[in-house]
Amino acid sequence: MNYQEFQSKYPLLVIKNGQAAYEMSTFNYDYQHNYNYSDSITEPSIELETSLFKDYFKSVHPAYPLLFKQCIMNIHSKDRNLLSKPLRYAIMMSASTCKLSDSFYQLARKELYLTSPKFSLPMLPVRLDTVQSLLLMYKYNNKASHYLQLAHTLLNQLPSHVLFQHQQQSEMILRARWILFTSIALSNLSDSTLYDLYIQIDLPADLPQPLDEELQEQDGPALINRFSQIVNLSVLYSHTVQSMITGSVSHIICIDQFKTTRQHWHDSLNPVTQNALISQQDRIDILILYNAVIYDTLYLLLLSRNYHHHYHDAIETSYRLQVMVQKWIKHSGFSSAIQSKRMAIFALLLCLQIHILSNTFDCVENIRLIINSIQSPIDSRLDQQLNELLGQLTLDRITTPSSPYEQQPQPQQLDYFSLRPRQQTLMPSTNCSSPSTPLCLNSPLVQDKEWVGLIMPQEHTLLQEQLQQLQIEESDQ
Repeated sequence: MNYQEFQSKYPLLVIKNGQAAYEMSTFNYDYQHNYNYSDSITEPSIELETSLFKDYFKSVHPAYPLLFKQCIMNIHSKDRNLLSKPLRYAIMMSASTCKLSDSFYQLARKELYLTSPKFSLPMLPVRLDTVQSLLLMYKYNNKASHYLQLAHTLLNQLPSHVLFQHQQQSEMILRARWILFTSIALSNLSDSTLYDLYIQIDLPADLPQPLDEELQEQDGPALINRFSQIVNLSVLYSHTVQSMITGSVSHIICIDQFKTTRQHWHDSLNPVTQNALISQQDRIDILILYNAVIYDTLYLLLLSRNYHHHYHDAIETSYRLQVMVQKWIKHSGFSSAIQSKRMAIFALLLCLQIHILSNTFDCVENIRLIINSIQSPIDSRLDQQLNELLGQLTLDRITTPSSPYEQQPQPQQLDYFSLRPRQQTLMPSTNCSSPSTPLCLNSPLVQDKEWVGLIMPQEHTLLQEQLQQLQIEESDQ
């Protein structure tokens, strides 16, 4: 199957100009009717609420540092009624162990008057906790982009309602701004509402910094450091996608520049962490893994613009990216990361483009299985076209032409944490793996634990200076 045939027969699986076609096509999600809610629900016991708060800060906060953990827990331990009800309900709703998330979601909406037919913006309190509640509600139901619109409006109004901002409050407002931006930047920018918000929003001047209380915690500084890397990458990713959407190709980052920055980031990790990125057994921090996924997604997006000049790197990156996404979705913190599900599906569809272009179809079934395990609810259109594609590939398997990857000599220099070719003559696999099987076992590429061309890793992860050198031009936004 050639790529033109693929585009024609399976249009929803295509990625063009940085956009996933299925996201550009209408698919109705009725978020108001997906939840069971009872007006008779009672206030949770203090024991249950405390347990859910602790779970939230253990499972969600490390990947989503929206709240000042020490302050919130201190206030809650004294008197939970000192915290606003919408924020309390939003925190409990977001806890991974909560079995009443739908009910708490509706209670939060009710407390913010969002269920009222007469709702208007002035009914919302112009406070930071209102913004935080809205961002958590969007995280729970990311089909409701109007929460981001409301949060954006309130953040713009906050300065005129706060006479004095102490350090803690300023930092938490800054994080809310970055989480708002990153939620938009890593979203579906083909959506007009989200794209308009992306154009309107002003980037904060500073990156998040750990507060004094966070510096006292063992992982506090590292957590904020890794989060800052995510927001940096969200700027670069969204800038690239926007340039592709508008046709401003002259503003797209140079592949060599990005590859150097990406390699620099990888070199800053210690060898154990480097290995854990593609090992299905080793544990790894969720934000380090997310950084690697975004780096490779963006790199593959850049390579795909001129695939025939970069097909070695593109094939190599696509297999590695699948391995990392497969590990990522199994991580206990996967759902806590900003736009994790959307970015995982986008990355896998991007890999699919490379498989079609290179006639390497051994992982297509695995891509379908992983996408179905991520989606909630499942987009039946996407599933149908993936099934149809698999059926077509099964019929064509005997006559499938050899891969260009087999016809060319191996590149002299391998990319970072590269998966080396198993053998010189490669045969397409007749077996499809399931998500529980490492993808590299069925690919023409396998992991080699000997790192090629890597310098001695540094102690600390680099931050803003990595991406400043890329000289992103903001004038076209």
